[in-house]
Amino acid sequence: MILAARFSLLVRGSRLASFGLTAASGAALVLGFAPWSWSALAPLPMAILFFQVRSASTKHALARGYVFGLGLFGGGIAWIHVAVLQFGAGLLVAVPATAALVMLLSVFPAAALALAAWASRPISAIRFTLLPAAWVLCEWLRGWLFTGFPWLQLGYTQTGSQFAPLLAPMTGVLGLSAIVAFFAAGLAFGIQRGKRRGLVPLTLLWAIVLLLPWPTLSRLSTEPVGDAIEVALVQGNVPQAVKWHPQDRQGIIARYRQLSAPYWDSADLIVWPETAIPVIYRDGSTKPFKALAQRARGSRARLITGALRLHGDRVYNSVFDLGSGEFSDKEHLVPFGEYVPFNRWLQPLLDWLGIDLSNLAAASRMSALSIGNIVAGAPICYEMAFGAQVARFAANTQLLVNISDDAWFGRTIGLWQNLEMARMRAMETGRPVLRATNTGLTAVIDVDGQVRKRIAPFSPGVLVTDVVPRTGETPYVRWRDAWIAWLAITSAGTLALVISRAIFASVL
Repeated sequence: MILAARFSLLVRGSRLASFGLTAASGAALVLGFAPWSWSALAPLPMAILFFQVRSASTKHALARGYVFGLGLFGGGIAWIHVAVLQFGAGLLVAVPATAALVMLLSVFPAAALALAAWASRPISAIRFTLLPAAWVLCEWLRGWLFTGFPWLQLGYTQTGSQFAPLLAPMTGVLGLSAIVAFFAAGLAFGIQRGKRRGLVPLTLLWAIVLLLPWPTLSRLSTEPVGDAIEVALVQGNVPQAVKWHPQDRQGIIARYRQLSAPYWDSADLIVWPETAIPVIYRDGSTKPFKALAQRARGSRARLITGALRLHGDRVYNSVFDLGSGEFSDKEHLVPFGEYVPFNRWLQPLLDWLGIDLSNLAAASRMSALSIGNIVAGAPICYEMAFGAQVARFAANTQLLVNISDDAWFGRTIGLWQNLEMARMRAMETGRPVLRATNTGLTAVIDVDGQVRKRIAPFSPGVLVTDVVPRTGETPYVRWRDAWIAWLAITSAGTLALVISRAIFASVL
């Protein structure tokens, strides 16, 4: 028990220092995500948290989880204030708005720890089993409740690890979350029991898991189809401050046309970013859409680009194949970025603050685009964060074309986190991802999640490479997050079994 006693001195101290360590652990977990990607150390902050609540009351566990969440989200999504500033709001609005989101998201880790503490109060011995299970369940809940915000799910810390290409195609990012959380619980349990010798093989096991060359399941469950196609992904690097100024429209379009000019008759596909054309598309007969469509139809290359689309009195964020006229509208919009939730009550407040937010319409579901003999899925920007949604229609596509305008992130870690999620979608679906963004990070991602090629951010350029479309279904594409139900049932069954055995033993 000497090890547990020493560790207790570290995590206890005064109450203020103890909660300071909890917040610092949450902030330290941010280093597991991009751009740092310290995947090997990701379980340690979680182990500290789980050890701190090993015998805590439900109320105390709730507080610990909330403080941990403040550290995690406060450090991991502080970049959101930059996006808020892009809408013309000052710091007096951007900082409180970001703080409010951090406090809201912190409810989920708080709920996870409180749930595990409450459920294990009769039999505290199973707490180290319920803690990671509750954590994963609450991450899943955070991914869809109130339209969802799945940023910083624990599994993303393992995006670049050796075992991610094996597990992600089976369980998605939440399966990786479960691995990290259960390993952290094992560390905390070993420390609590004071078994130093048991921590050595556990640490060696983690090293083996990280270092062994595991097979890439997405390659085994999918196969190439057709010939490789040559793609040109265009990064215009247009500042958000001038993008929607009428006087700058022609110059912006001219920049994209100039960058694309060498590839019309050499590439098979040219991709421009989200809303690369800062003009609302009505019927395709107006400038500049008509001219671009004629250019595409007279060339070898197909042109895919983003623009806003007017249909009736509703405006959609869309991606177009201008040559054929096919389009796909964005299904999963960004709250407060592309639409205003509870518009009836919140719009007067936004008007009073002088904040002009978009209020776009959402598609009923994403559509696929036919590019010659290839069918491409076309998730737009924020949609790439939702694994189950992307996987839902990936079986009917051969590659994913992800357009985005990451100028909203500025020069922050949000850029890298967005790319990290796109890498996870490539592994989950077994589809190569073509990612064209305005300011970066424009990249081509292989089915093992590796970035094969990318353009440096904040500079105009064109990424030219070849990509082989793939067909087939990974287990995740087929079942998506259905295994979460199995985790919930197993956890509930384990709890019921332990409690019933304890009751039976006390009766005898």
